Amino acid sequence: MIASIAKSFFMSFGIACLAQLALASIQSTYVSDFLKSNIVNIQIGLLAINVATLGIVLTKIRDLVDKGVSADEFSRTREQMLLSIKEQVGLIAAALIILSLADAKALPFVVAPVVLQTMLLTCFVYSLMILYDTAKSVFVLLDA
Repeated sequence: MIASIAKSFFMSFGIACLAQLALASIQSTYVSDFLKSNIVNIQIGLLAINVATLGIVLTKIRDLVDKGVSADEFSRTREQMLLSIKEQVGLIAAALIILSLADAKALPFVVAPVVLQTMLLTCFVYSLMILYDTAKSVFVLLDA
């Protein structure tokens, strides 16, 4: 579980760094400004979509269990579903902390704005990756 979170974080961070580099090269602040204004709302919306999608997936799993598939076969799936919810709630909290640090007037340490922008972008990318994984689960179940 920790390994999968670390993998997702570093992949999200890598994508965010590349995006930040590209944005810096064209001297655009649009994405950063947009995320500062909207990331928490976007993440809450993505969480709602994730929960609704997981409800559909759980319904399909319940149908499979009713048809004789062992519920034990879905224990890892259930753990991953719960993990995705926890990750998204954690990302919302992380975004709030990052936004608070970006707006803070008296910090006991100095944080470069580009670091905070990259971390905010990392939260956004990670949230999208969770949504993508959840959407993939629907297609896996449809094929079952």
